[in-house]
Amino acid sequence: MAASEGVQMLTKEEIGRIEAACGELALERVFVLSLAAAHRTLPVYQVYSEAHADLEGYGLVHDGLVGAWRVLRARPGASAIELAPRLEAAIRSAESDLESINTVDEFGLAQALAVESISTATLALRAYLEESRSGAFNAIVGALEVDSVWAEGEAERPGAEGDVSWDRLMTHYGQQVRDIALLSGADESDEQLLFRDIAMRAEREGMPFLVQMRELVSTTTPKSHRGS
Repeated sequence: MAASEGVQMLTKEEIGRIEAACGELALERVFVLSLAAAHRTLPVYQVYSEAHADLEGYGLVHDGLVGAWRVLRARPGASAIELAPRLEAAIRSAESDLESINTVDEFGLAQALAVESISTATLALRAYLEESRSGAFNAIVGALEVDSVWAEGEAERPGAEGDVSWDRLMTHYGQQVRDIALLSGADESDEQLLFRDIAMRAEREGMPFLVQMRELVSTTTPKSHRGS
């Protein structure tokens, strides 16, 4: 994914803080960062899928993220070996959805946001599968792209004054920095509890994405195209 103006406006030091964390933290903690970032923006994919019944990947991707969280938290019955083929299937299904969205006749803000959300989730799942620090970094930055594209798109909508507000982007970046600080300072004995807290917090922090995407889709998607 090419960096938009919004993510490019972050300073080298700000982006460097994420990159350094992905290089220095234990691998499991790096995955926590990328899964949390993907989980926050996943509601965009959820809402778009609700409005387009032909898309089938959201459920598999959601279950894949939850499964990865369970393995990282060493939950009873969670198995990395058993999870792997489920993640591969989720990635394939999400990539099929991406192809469908990218070929629509009218590609607007809702489509652009869905593409970024799906791409972020697949990057996070693939990074986990391949044990890739660089892939996790790309997923974290990809989540910020959702905020950036949204800010730029809202400024271009009819009736807008054209001024871009980066508040949403900086809020999300602050959440990522907070998670980095927590993961950098935690003892190994506190790890599982911290992983749980970050996962639950990321889900709550995804609610604004859910609400605002539903508002956007309700004004841009013809009723005949929405799922039941």
